[in-house]
Amino acid sequence: MNYQSPSSGRTFDFEFSVDGRLRTLPMRSRVSVNNADAYVAACRAGLGLIQAPHYHVAAGLVDGSLRQVLGEWLPPSLPLHAVYPSQRQLSPRVRVFVDWLVELFGRQAAGETQ
Repeated sequence: MNYQSPSSGRTFDFEFSVDGRLRTLPMRSRVSVNNADAYVAACRAGLGLIQAPHYHVAAGLVDGSLRQVLGEWLPPSLPLHAVYPSQRQLSPRVRVFVDWLVELFGRQAAGETQ
């Protein structure tokens, strides 16, 4: 399966972190999509392998409609940035929201689904 950027049309290669080094594997496929839901649905339909963020495939891994393969070849982590206006005092609402994001994505990185 190929995933293409909706804005640029660029096809994304599979990326793996192996022995601390980034490895890139171009995928050849007759099927290309530019939407994450279509990417996962095509995989469920048996059209090929995908490399997607955990939150897109978590339910399928739990219900058995998807299986992880190449588990020892993990993709590199993607950074997540919370961007807000620079101020001396961060608003309490923004601080609570940022803390919630850190907790939520920290749990997902650890493999927890809820």
